[in-house]
Amino acid sequence: MTRKKQLLYITGLFLVFLILIPVIILYSMGYRLSSDFRIVETGGIYFYEIKTNASVFMNGKLAKTSGILDRSLLVQNIKPGQYYVKIVKDGFHAWEKQIKVMEKEVEVCYPLIVPEKLEPVEIKKYISVADNSVPGKKGKKTKWVLNDEYGEISGRFKTSWKPADNMFTRWYGKDKIKLKLGRFRKLRDKVLLTKEGNNLYVQWIGKKNQLPFFINTMKKKIVYSPKGTITAFDFYPDRDDSFIVRSDDGSLDAVELDTRFGGQNFYKILRYCDRFIVESETLFYTIGERIFYIDLNI
Repeated sequence: MTRKKQLLYITGLFLVFLILIPVIILYSMGYRLSSDFRIVETGGIYFYEIKTNASVFMNGKLAKTSGILDRSLLVQNIKPGQYYVKIVKDGFHAWEKQIKVMEKEVEVCYPLIVPEKLEPVEIKKYISVADNSVPGKKGKKTKWVLNDEYGEISGRFKTSWKPADNMFTRWYGKDKIKLKLGRFRKLRDKVLLTKEGNNLYVQWIGKKNQLPFFINTMKKKIVYSPKGTITAFDFYPDRDDSFIVRSDDGSLDAVELDTRFGGQNFYKILRYCDRFIVESETLFYTIGERIFYIDLNI
């Protein structure tokens, strides 16, 4: 190789080096080249509290999978734009949403992931116990008595429309009266859910600087307008960003409050029930005199 060619190669490599260094630096700082050849800053999506071993797909490609110890995921360095996001986990309904990612912003999502096959457990009205009322008689005798648990839960259905007193530990009496909570006005963690006509509305009644991402407005906004008639509703077990609603055909559906991206996820919980109540992580419901419960937080 002649000295002239060597000098030419060295010069070429040096020019490539000069070009690549800024590209590498910009890439490491979160900059990307857009489809119209503009340099843009990337954004991200933070998925809060998804199930373990759940996989996040973006536009059909696997982006990340949650682990056992850290169930919240941050997918970062995403080019600004619209993405079809899908979260899948064996045994659960898929969570799907179109999410718009903006430059230098991280969108926060709290996916509602519901089991595909629910396992209701019946609380028996009567249970058998040993009958010791006839002492000295041979053979084991049993008798049927009212199940205390059945009686307790049955009593809760009668007062389910009343808000729990411990809900107002930090509220003054006048605030409690002002909210007028009841059958069609539910409150959880400053998230107020109300029925007006046949629509459900949500409103944040806390401070503006604490506004949740899934409401994103201080104004009252509509979050549910079904074809059937709403007969009852309550917040989803242990969550304030989702609710369970009963229609006039007796069916129960779980629905997200988050309408930021123009769509909500809906899941069928039950085909039929007469009444339902939510307590902590448990859904109780009745069919006739029979009482069942489902643990939805699995």
